[in-house]
Amino acid sequence: MTKKIKVFLGGYVNFTNAQNLNCRALAKYLNKDKFECAAMLFPNGNLTVDADLDGVKLIKRHRPLRISAWWVYLKGIMWCDVAYLPKGELWRFCNKILRLFGKKSFTTMEGVCDDIYAQSMRNVYGTDNDVRAGYSYTTKTYSITKYMASENERLMGIVAPEVLYLGCEVEKFVATPRKHKRLRNVVFIGTDMRRKGVVDIMELAKRFPELIFNLVGGGLGFDAISEIKRLGLMNCKYHGVLRHEQIAKLVENMDLHIFPSRSEGFPKVTLETAAMGVPSVVYSDYGGVEWITTGKNGYVVDTIDEIESVIKHLQQHPEELDTLAEEAIKLAKSFDWKVLVKDWEKVIEKLYYNGK
Repeated sequence: MTKKIKVFLGGYVNFTNAQNLNCRALAKYLNKDKFECAAMLFPNGNLTVDADLDGVKLIKRHRPLRISAWWVYLKGIMWCDVAYLPKGELWRFCNKILRLFGKKSFTTMEGVCDDIYAQSMRNVYGTDNDVRAGYSYTTKTYSITKYMASENERLMGIVAPEVLYLGCEVEKFVATPRKHKRLRNVVFIGTDMRRKGVVDIMELAKRFPELIFNLVGGGLGFDAISEIKRLGLMNCKYHGVLRHEQIAKLVENMDLHIFPSRSEGFPKVTLETAAMGVPSVVYSDYGGVEWITTGKNGYVVDTIDEIESVIKHLQQHPEELDTLAEEAIKLAKSFDWKVLVKDWEKVIEKLYYNGK
């Protein structure tokens, strides 16, 4: 019988965060005939441990949190054959343990090191040299888009030319059959609303009072309700922070998703809405043309005036929304975790058998 490869997924699979959710999806979709998986649990996480995680070794972090963080990483790395470490936590410690026990490992670079993202990385790692070191201590570092690979080498000197795309759990966002008679409902979804470009959404709401702009998300330092009242935007509806199933229910009635963030890695919300037949309009700053074809399954633009032009075009040609919806669904399916997990399995096997 062929030995199963033990994979430590360095994320808290019961807590909402991009890296955590990716680890949770990998724990669910990696072939259990070939791999054994372990992941971490955070105390009082906001996600349930359900049947998706059956058979996954769950390493619980306890209080005091600071001390137990060292323990969960030590235990996971000692247990595994290959470690996936995307979060940057305790990277110096993890580096020493990986070397001490001769473990193979990999990580993913998930943002373009512009001024905003670079500062967030400094908050995690330290200096720019620390950021570079933090993305080179594992056996292998992958970028999650081609654009990111080239830009981060140019901006920060981080060399990670090979791409490992992140997926979307398409089955959680199922399209509802419908015909678009006109463009009416627009949605914006952003966990950090100000950084994700909600100010541009509110400006668009001023320009298009006949449309309904639905805002989902939160973020410190931004009071959406007060800002909507201050600006007198009667056509803006704030829905707060929603769970995946609540977002899916809301998106059933949307016609267009506008995501005017200037600093992103790979915004999976564009795939989640696409899976439901709702195309996205995004800015070009982080390489959206890599997965969105303008006019076919969404739009990649440079300015808010270009978003205005897209909206006016769709108002004049509402029949195009149906074609865009069909192509958006195809786009999402091409990034389904059930499809992309095969690439991750190849990476893990290559590290395990070949060491690189």
